[in-house]
Amino acid sequence: MVNGPGLLPQRPFFSCDDDGFSVIDAAEMQQSLRSGQVTPVLKLRIGPGNIFESRPRKVVDRSGLKVTVQCDDDITVTLDFDAESARKKSPEGEFVYLGGIDEGDDGKGWMAAG
Repeated sequence: MVNGPGLLPQRPFFSCDDDGFSVIDAAEMQQSLRSGQVTPVLKLRIGPGNIFESRPRKVVDRSGLKVTVQCDDDITVTLDFDAESARKKSPEGEFVYLGGIDEGDDGKGWMAAG
C-alpha cells in the first residue's frame, strides 16, 4: 500500500547515498534482493535547483507523511508526502521548492518561505 501521491509506501526504507535520496518499499525489498535489483519507489538526485542540492546524510525525523533529511552544508530538507511538497532550512533561511516531490529532479528551484 502506498501513501501520499503514490511515492511513500506504507513500510518505507530510506537510503542516502552519494548521488541522492531513495525511498524503497520495504515490503517488496526482500523479493527485490532475491532478483538482484532493488528498484526505488522514488529516487531524488542531487543537482542545481533540485530538491537535493547537496548530499543527503540521514533521515533525522519521520512524522506521519513528513520525512526530514539532514544534508551537507548544514541543510535540512523536509519532504511532505501529503502536500506533495518540499521545504528546506539552510543558514540563509527557509525555502519552498517550486515544484512537487515528483518534480524534484527538474531543477525548478527554491523560493523564500514567507
